[in-house]
This record gives sequence, structure tokens and C-alpha cells, in this order.
Amino acid sequence: MRVPVFVLLFLAAPITAAQDYDEIVTWRTYASERMARVRVFASEDERRPRTVVVDDHASNPTVVTDEAQYVADVIGRTIGFDPVEATFVFRFTAAAFVEDASARGKTLLLKAVFRRTSTGALGSPDWRVISSDALEDLTDRAMR
Repeated sequence: MRVPVFVLLFLAAPITAAQDYDEIVTWRTYASERMARVRVFASEDERRPRTVVVDDHASNPTVVTDEAQYVADVIGRTIGFDPVEATFVFRFTAAAFVEDASARGKTLLLKAVFRRTSTGALGSPDWRVISSDALEDLTDRAMR
């Protein structure tokens, strides 16, 4: 009896072994509620032991990168880590701009890393456009 229960629990788990988190995260700005799909993957980088992939949602009034510092802070508090200890990849597919569009096809990938300022606040990110191959490397081939 224990074996079937274990197998059912294992098969029902939506997250792969390399993926630690896959949820919709919401936050409120002055104008509206916003959302993004957030996936967290373990990383071999000792300084930044996780990669956070953020998929923007078409219902958002502006792109999620307009408030990247705040979003990174919300994600860190929601999941329980300091955003400076992660590499963030903001992922834009057609689904980021058009409701019910496919998440396949051309994708813009923006890598962001954060640092703390001298006052301890989360500083502006350092941005880089990355390739799909770089995203595969950052997620240990989980995102192809």
C-alpha cells in the first residue's frame, strides 16, 4: 500500500529534479496587480546558487523589467532567498504580449544580476542579452 502512494506522489509532482520552484508570483503596484511565472533552478555557481527564470504575462500593463528590482525583491521574499544570490533571466515570448499566444518561437532573454548598495538596498541590475544556449547552461539543460 505504501508503494502506490509514493508512486502517485512522485508522479504528481510538477517540478523536475533540477527545478526547485514553478509558480505564478503576483504583486501589486500603485496602478494594478501584476503577475509572472517564476521558475527557480539550482546552479553550480557558488556566488549565485540559483537561476530564476521570469516569464512576463500579457495581462501586465508594462513589461516586468520596468520594475525589475522590485520584482526580484518580491520573488526573493516569496521564495526565501536574497536576490543578489541568484541570476535572473527575464524571458519574453509572444505570450508576454498577447493573451493565449504560444510560449514557443522567438524569445528575448535578458540576464540580470543584482548587488546591494552601500545602504543595503537592492541596486539596479547589470543587464545582458543572452542566447537560448546560455539559458540551457544556466538551467542545466532543463529549459530547452
